[in-house]
Amino acid sequence: MGKQLLITQRIKQHTYHLCAGALFITPATFALAAPIDAVIGLNNSQIIETSDTLSLSPIPNTLLPLLEGTPAISHSQPDVHTHWLEEIGKEIRVEHKQRDLSYTGILTEIDNMTGTFVISKSSRSTHLPITDFYLIPLEKKKADESERSDITMSYQTNQLSWTPQLSLILEDGYVSLIQYAMLHNHSKTPLVISNGLLHNTQNSTAPKSFTSTRSALEANFAQPSVTYQDNEISYPLGKEAISITPYSDLLYPLPRSKSKIEKQINVASLYTHNSHAGKIDLNFENQLSFTFAKDALPGQYSTFWQRDGLLIPSNQVTLDTVREGNSVNIITNKSQDITGNLTLVNATSTKLPSIQTWQAVLINHSDKTQSYSIKQTTNGVISTTKGKDVKQISAKEAEVFGEIKAHSKKLITYKIELKN
Repeated sequence: MGKQLLITQRIKQHTYHLCAGALFITPATFALAAPIDAVIGLNNSQIIETSDTLSLSPIPNTLLPLLEGTPAISHSQPDVHTHWLEEIGKEIRVEHKQRDLSYTGILTEIDNMTGTFVISKSSRSTHLPITDFYLIPLEKKKADESERSDITMSYQTNQLSWTPQLSLILEDGYVSLIQYAMLHNHSKTPLVISNGLLHNTQNSTAPKSFTSTRSALEANFAQPSVTYQDNEISYPLGKEAISITPYSDLLYPLPRSKSKIEKQINVASLYTHNSHAGKIDLNFENQLSFTFAKDALPGQYSTFWQRDGLLIPSNQVTLDTVREGNSVNIITNKSQDITGNLTLVNATSTKLPSIQTWQAVLINHSDKTQSYSIKQTTNGVISTTKGKDVKQISAKEAEVFGEIKAHSKKLITYKIELKN
C-alpha cells in the first residue's frame, strides 16, 4: 500500500518545465516549492516566480514571460495523461493498481481517444488501459535534459485563492472589528509565498502588470494595512514567508480595530395608505451606530454579543464602505425591549389629497430608557406634518422619534397631510 501511495504521488503531480526553449509538463514529487510572489484574489491569483518549474497550473492564455529576450515557449495542452508523453520512446515499467501484474518495455504510443497505451518488448506490442496502471520511468535523464534555465514568469491560476472571514464583536459599549484571511491551496504543491498581496475583488480575471504589482507590495510592506490604492482594495502579507501545505487552508490574521458605540436605538419601518384599518404591529429591531477607526475590508460580517467570555451569534450585516472616519448603522437583532402598534385614527378622504391622523402606542418592557425611531412611508407626497417628535425626512417618508421610560407605555398622536 505504501508503495502504491508513493507511485500515485509521483505520477499525479504535474509541473511545467522550461527546457531547450520549450515548456514541458513532467512528473514531479512533493519537493518544497520555490518561493513565489502572488496577488491572491478571491477566485484566482496572479503569480510571479523565477524558476525552471511553475509551482501551480496556469489558467490557459495567461502565461506572461517578464524578461526581455525570453526564448519562444511551447507547452502541452492540459490533459490527464500528459505526464506519460515525456516517456514515449523510452523504457518504462508499469504496475497494475489493483492486481499483481506488471510490464517492462518501450512506451511506443499513447491514444487519448481510447485511453490506452502501447508498450513493446522483443517485437511484441501490448495495448493496455492507461488508467489501470502506474507509470515508473526507468531511464535517467540525459545531462542536456536536466540542465534547465530559470525564467521569470507571470501567470494566473485558480489553485490559490482566499476568502475573507469578517466579524464584529459587541461588548461593553464597543465594537471590535476582527478580520482574517482564509488562504486556500487547491494544488498538490506545498507553497511558499515570499511576497503576497490579498486582492479583494470579485472581478479578478485580467492579468495584473508586474510593475504595479511589485510596487504595491514594496510600498505597503513597511506598515501592513488595508489599502485602497488605485481604487483597488488590497492587503500586503508582510515580509515573512508564508507556507501552505497541499490541499489545505491557512487562517491568516489581519488588522483589528475598535470603535465606541455612539448610538443604540430601536427602529421600525412600515408602509401605510388611506385604506388601512385596525392596528398595524410595529416590529422593532436593535440598531447600533459607530464610526470606523481604520480602513478595513468590505463584505459580509458576522456579529456576536460577547458576554461572560462567550460569543452569542447575531445577524449577518453587509458593510460596503469600510473607510476610516465613515459612520455606519447596523441591525444586530430583533428588539426584545419595545413593542407597539400604529393605527389610522382618521382620514379626511380615502383619496389624495388627504389629512391623516395616526396614533402610535409603544410599550417599554425593559428596565432602561429606550430610544426609538419609526419610519413611515406613505402612499402620497407629504405636504406637512403636525405633532410632537414627528418630522418629514423625504418626499414620501416621515419619522416618529423619541424616548420612552423604563417599564412604561407611551401614546403618540400626529398628523400627516398628503397630496398627489
